[in-house]
Amino acid sequence: MKSHEIRSSFREFFLENGHESRPSSSLVPAKDPTVLLTTAGMQQFKPYFLGIQPAPHPRLTTCQKCFRTTDIDRVGKTARHLTFFEMLGNFSFGDYFKEGAIDLAWRYSTQVLKLDTSRIWVSIFRGDDQVGADEQARTAWKAAGIDASRIVPLPAEDNFWSAGPTGPCGPCTELYYDLGEAAGCGGPDCRPGCDCDRFVEFWNLVFMQFDRDEAGLLTPLPKQNVDTGMGLERITAVMEGQLAVFGTDMFQPLIEHICDASGAKYGREAKADRAIRVLADHSRAMTFLISDGVFAGNEGRGYVLRRVMRRAIQAASTLEIGAPFLSVLCDRVIETMKGAYPELEQHRKMIEEVATGEERRFGLTLQQGNAILMQSIGERKSAGGHTIEGDVAFRLHDTYGFPFDLTREIIEDEGLEVDEEEFDRLMEEQRQRARTSMKEVGTKEREALAELGRQAKVRTEFVGYQKNELHTSIGDLRELGGGRVVLKLRESPFYAESGGQISDTGWIHTENGKADVIDVYSLDGDQVILAEVEEGRLEAGARAKAMINRVRRHATACNHTATHLLQNALRSLLGEQVRQGGSSVGPDKLRFDFTHTKALSDEELSRIEDIVNRKIIENHPVKAFTTTRDYARDMGAIALFDEKYGEFVRVIEVGDFSRELCGGTHVTSTAQIGCLKIVSEASVGANLRRIEAITSRAAIDYLRGRDRLVNSLAAQVKTDPDRLETAVASLEDELRELRLLAKEASSGKMADLGQTLSARAESAGNFKMLVEKVDVESTDQMLELSDKLREELAPAAVFLALVDGGSVNLVANFSDAVVGKGARAGDLVKEMAPLVGGKGGGRPTMARGGGGNASGVEEALAAARIWLSRKLA
Repeated sequence: MKSHEIRSSFREFFLENGHESRPSSSLVPAKDPTVLLTTAGMQQFKPYFLGIQPAPHPRLTTCQKCFRTTDIDRVGKTARHLTFFEMLGNFSFGDYFKEGAIDLAWRYSTQVLKLDTSRIWVSIFRGDDQVGADEQARTAWKAAGIDASRIVPLPAEDNFWSAGPTGPCGPCTELYYDLGEAAGCGGPDCRPGCDCDRFVEFWNLVFMQFDRDEAGLLTPLPKQNVDTGMGLERITAVMEGQLAVFGTDMFQPLIEHICDASGAKYGREAKADRAIRVLADHSRAMTFLISDGVFAGNEGRGYVLRRVMRRAIQAASTLEIGAPFLSVLCDRVIETMKGAYPELEQHRKMIEEVATGEERRFGLTLQQGNAILMQSIGERKSAGGHTIEGDVAFRLHDTYGFPFDLTREIIEDEGLEVDEEEFDRLMEEQRQRARTSMKEVGTKEREALAELGRQAKVRTEFVGYQKNELHTSIGDLRELGGGRVVLKLRESPFYAESGGQISDTGWIHTENGKADVIDVYSLDGDQVILAEVEEGRLEAGARAKAMINRVRRHATACNHTATHLLQNALRSLLGEQVRQGGSSVGPDKLRFDFTHTKALSDEELSRIEDIVNRKIIENHPVKAFTTTRDYARDMGAIALFDEKYGEFVRVIEVGDFSRELCGGTHVTSTAQIGCLKIVSEASVGANLRRIEAITSRAAIDYLRGRDRLVNSLAAQVKTDPDRLETAVASLEDELRELRLLAKEASSGKMADLGQTLSARAESAGNFKMLVEKVDVESTDQMLELSDKLREELAPAAVFLALVDGGSVNLVANFSDAVVGKGARAGDLVKEMAPLVGGKGGGRPTMARGGGGNASGVEEALAAARIWLSRKLA
């Protein structure tokens, strides 16, 4: 059975057994700051497992794309470790538990996959001081039909799962397939839990039945859940009779392509095999990461992708495959997997551009870094050492951007090790130098907000789409001191910061007090308000009038709707591969980040402005409506890749050309925006651009300011504003002529000075020696003068000093013949500069220096004459 057949049969089996199928979520987790990337099938369902949201169905099933960095250093070195993989899973939320999960797993394994029952082993939790052995699981496996001798109890590190130090946890049971004695270690106790490759763990069933508190105590959960995961790559290897995943149909097309491009034969040479496996795994990983909106960078997810891509580029270099190759390999991944993941085809162009760009950028770095590293390795081996200094790795990382993990891998491949402790120390020193402290909300306020959000019995109903002010009541309140409070309203017109839009501000009035709303925070669909009491006091339970700042709300709404128009214009002009990478919408301006591989030209920016402003002038209606997520997708609504959406979503529709999933506030027609003006466009990371723009009153003020500037400049040059460009061009011509005249005058003066100085040159052996203080306008003129004097007096040694205020500039300019005599310009400046209170140095033929002690010039000149006389005599 091939991988696509397993993927399909798993889905069909669980649909037949009362489950609902859900698509794979993005590799970028939605609203989950605890992880960088999706690492398991259960991740998109964490709100259901934690009880934050009700599950849409008690039984769900998925095939989830996953990425783990845990074993990235081992990828390629073994035949089973991967970074990217697919996880088949079935989930129960308060429905079936151990007996049901085990029955389903056994029936699918034996009836659908038709695995040999005599080769299936299982492990169960053997118990510890807090929790006894999992006898329920043992009984259920026996009832399913597995022999008791193949049920293996294992300790907590193998068979007890937890989401973290606190929270839901519970025992798990795992299914293993016996590959036979030939794949094992031959030990008498070889069975699941052994480190050899004989028993392949292919399915893990997790039973969430406890809640662990901060003291480590376990209490039973009121609702017991099941989370299972089966690696598609591993079960495919089992089904195809392969000892390793790289032999399956999921990897063979990639490996064949790599071998064709490199001329290598897989399975013949260990170093080549390792590189082939790295390329095969990492090409899949980078293709899916880029498709889900991750771009190579130096932080977070971007760093993970860059690390994967650079390991792949290094592997291609090892195989002597010429660039560009990554984009070709990614294209092969798309062809093999677009059936299951159609988004790969949609993002093909973007994947190709990002892969090609990173390979081009890193190519030179790899070449330089390899050369430096191999030199250090050669020197260390020659000296009989075994450790490369940490400062070598640090310099490669800091100067050339050479990743440390790549440095370590290359060093280890050469049989040496790197001083990681020294590298970490140097990195920490650099971080300490660069570290700055940023605090948006005080610790006390942040803790109070979180506590109120957790403990308040009142859940706020947001009515700000319909109302700008209303009568409500204060559901709960905490005083912070200094006149500040955090509170919850029963109904609120205030928009809480989310989706890139900042929160509303405004006022809350009660019978006994008045407060200014400073900020509004979103907490899992609820909101908490930070306010500052201006008069009297606010109390929980009091009736209140809540009012937003309408002027600020309208300006923010103009900017938010404008971001939708901007995204539409960018996609229309640059192509539908453009995706939103982030945004910030406030009353003063908008910021829109989008994926693109190069800077926009002035012409492109003008066309984008024109498209947006045309839509504004045409006065298209802006409508908001709620519909199902599937219907919104079918009608072409754009969704953010890192947002998680429920079954029902809010859609903002502008005319018939823009539909986006959005929870923000908007104008009701595009004409209300007034106009849009782009004020900047720049890079904010690899393949990520940022546009900042203004609308409405801010745009009008900006344009009026430009008008005033033009009028003022026109008045200064005594012309009409309409003729300013012509007048400026005329002034530039005049300035050019004046500069030419000044240069000619300066050249004449320099020629005269050169003749005067040439006459002062002294003979020293077979050479001319000139040591003088000069009076010129700049160090550039001094350098130019020294060149002319060296050529005129050749072979010669020229040493000049220029005093500018209290500082001194020195230059030494030697003919090649002087250097051949043993005199070096860099040595002379290095010795003379301290006499004027400074330092210097340079090449043997040309060197510069200086200092702040003008009184030492004569001493330096005298010493230079003696130095040169001795060297040249």
